[in-house]
Amino acid sequence: MKIAPLALFVALCAQALFAQQLAPADGRTGTSRDPSPGPDAAPAPAAKPFPGHTSLPDLLGLTLAEVFSTYGPPEEVFPLRGDSAWQDDVVFYYPDHSYLFWFRDRVWQVRVDERFGDPVLGVTIGESMEEVEQVLGSPFHADGASLIFLLPDRGYPVRARLFFESDRLTDVYVYRGDF
Repeated sequence: MKIAPLALFVALCAQALFAQQLAPADGRTGTSRDPSPGPDAAPAPAAKPFPGHTSLPDLLGLTLAEVFSTYGPPEEVFPLRGDSAWQDDVVFYYPDHSYLFWFRDRVWQVRVDERFGDPVLGVTIGESMEEVEQVLGSPFHADGASLIFLLPDRGYPVRARLFFESDRLTDVYVYRGDF
């Protein structure tokens, strides 16, 4: 059963968040029981919303440490139950309406939902299926409600699945195609 590894992963994420919040921001030595920065400490930089600063395929394969150091902690962490036990995921949600899906200790899938504001793969949420195909070309597979595109390999196959409602783009998933 996958609950034990999932619980362990969530516990490790919580521990990393807690440790990050207690670490002195100015590099001072001291105990974690005194997390207050010194009087000359600079304010901590704000976390960058990741899809606006990088392409979604660039996020695949990142480790927990890389995500935390570059983008900060997520606003929310939750499990997502799949149809089968092997499809269970731990998901990080960020306030720009983007999501990181984890397999073991690496990002294997990235999602942006209908509230996401920046262009993704050269298209924008809300565009029609025809507009998306004009930018991305012919899909590898189409099933009426979604289009799947083959993206350049990164040592593993990369796919993008775009979901539509009433002919408008609502969700984009970029994922490793070898899972």
